[in-house]
Amino acid sequence: MSEPTTEPTTEPTTEPTDEAEAVPVPSWILRPVRASDIEAIARAELELFPDEAWSRDQLIEELLHPLRRYVVCVEEGAGVGIPPGDELLGYAGIMVAGDSADLHTIGTRRPGQGIGRALLRWCEQAARDLGARRLLLEVREDNARARDFYTAAGYREIAHRRGYYRIRGRAVDALIMERQLREAEGPAAS
Repeated sequence: MSEPTTEPTTEPTTEPTDEAEAVPVPSWILRPVRASDIEAIARAELELFPDEAWSRDQLIEELLHPLRRYVVCVEEGAGVGIPPGDELLGYAGIMVAGDSADLHTIGTRRPGQGIGRALLRWCEQAARDLGARRLLLEVREDNARARDFYTAAGYREIAHRRGYYRIRGRAVDALIMERQLREAEGPAAS
């Protein structure tokens, strides 16, 4: 399995303002996907995206592809005495081709704790590390929460795909969003 070179990071979701107001800081880390994560990701896919979940075989093919980079968010120290899958808090992945990268998936089991933002930043950095100048993504037009999340992260809508998703017999449009990761280089950049 191809693994990014990005080091695991801890991403606290809250920071105490003083001793009296100290809030417990969650202990989770981001780390590259391992083959042993596939079952947990497959279960999370069914939980988070029941109408669009990738199968176990699709996930294996995706995670083994040399142009893909995937990350998981797990409880710090997870894996010792925790049932498989219970420790997975989120996951995300990209594909890089030339100077563009595509966000293939991002999912969190604990919304509102900063995990999604941390996963997206990881994907953006992995794309930069592999030479991408921009990151593209597709989001369901009817997913206002995801659209707001990406807009707040600096993404802008650049295209619309009519009927791209088929959800329980109905067509749902996709919005294509983009964020520049680095400036173009050379004379054309002026």
